[in-house]
Amino acid sequence: MYLRSLVTCHARIWLAGLPKDLTEMLKALPPAEGIEPEFFVYDEIPETAEHTPSCVLFSLAPGRTDRARALSDADTLLIGWRSEEKMGDTEEISKVDDFWDAPKKDVLPYYYKWAQERIWRRYQAWLIHNWWQTTMNMVPDLMWYKNLGGLHLEVNGALARTVGKTVEDCRGQRHGYIWGLKPEEYEEGERVCLESDRQVVQSGKLMIGAEQVLDNGEMRDLKTFKTPVFDKEGKIIGTAGVAQDVTLLNRYHAKILDMAHKDDLTGLSNRRYFYEYISEYRKNQVVCIFSIDLDHFKEVNDTYGHKAGDEALKATSEVLKGSFPTGVVCRFGGDEFLVLILGSLSHDVAKNMAEVFLENLRERFRSQEQFAKLTGSVGIALSHNIRYPIDELIKESDAALYLAKENGRNCVRAAWEME
Repeated sequence: MYLRSLVTCHARIWLAGLPKDLTEMLKALPPAEGIEPEFFVYDEIPETAEHTPSCVLFSLAPGRTDRARALSDADTLLIGWRSEEKMGDTEEISKVDDFWDAPKKDVLPYYYKWAQERIWRRYQAWLIHNWWQTTMNMVPDLMWYKNLGGLHLEVNGALARTVGKTVEDCRGQRHGYIWGLKPEEYEEGERVCLESDRQVVQSGKLMIGAEQVLDNGEMRDLKTFKTPVFDKEGKIIGTAGVAQDVTLLNRYHAKILDMAHKDDLTGLSNRRYFYEYISEYRKNQVVCIFSIDLDHFKEVNDTYGHKAGDEALKATSEVLKGSFPTGVVCRFGGDEFLVLILGSLSHDVAKNMAEVFLENLRERFRSQEQFAKLTGSVGIALSHNIRYPIDELIKESDAALYLAKENGRNCVRAAWEME
């Protein structure tokens, strides 16, 4: 009842063909809570009206009910008044919502109070429906209501726009029709949809899930919220659903994760990704680390500028990926690179892979004047000890790399060959 103290129903009440004393008495009666009546008195039902009436109370006569109904909407309350029985009354009475058979004046206030109550209840139902429709069509998420047979009782504008149909087209239809599934997809699509609805009905509670739908030839990711709908006795009569289109959100998450794991310039994995990868996949495997550094890289930057330096780094990354196809290739910073290979790998094979890389790198830079002096140095460390700290192994490969630099650069040195 709190609504009646906060919301006022402006009720347009037509009084047509009634006795004058009855009309005056009705106008003088106090309004019910939440009702603000405005009376319009007519000798006859008008042919046209500027506003739709909330209630039409009229003296029964052939044709009056039809005229009143033509000027009303579904919420208008039609009340027929009869002071004495006449021929044809039965047919007219069957068309009205209520019928007053000349109540005595002391009873009339109760009749009028009940009429106002019905006006208020119809207004309240309209108000709540209007709120519901406004909310449904305001949100960008897809919303729907279904019966237990899987037919859509109502959908919102966002869903209708997504599937390229109108709300009216979607009402009373199944999932397959609404989403425009092909004949060969229809049965499977219906099965999956009905199965999720069945789970919601069986659980009797809200369920959160993920679905994919085809929208204009593009797969869309939906996060769904489905809940049962109950009647007054607590019996489930259908389901309600909300779906958030998280396609772009998932793409953004993937992009952010990718950015967090990759070097902007070369597209290689970065230090963060290296440690996450080794933590997840090392297990009890042999670990081989290649530490790589470009020789004379500073001279290229100083002579030809940072743009040329960037091109050299990108070219190096491409050679690294081609030379270590089974390895995790990372840029650790500047012109420092690291390659990780997990699994059985002999010392000779590891050194050979590094030598092949250096030859490929020399071949790549040989034809370009600004890169003519560029070469690479490689240090290798390998461990069969599954508990050996990865940072210690990196230190060993770095020490081997420094030895390669001291030994004239453009060569490979291995930690296991060092004193």
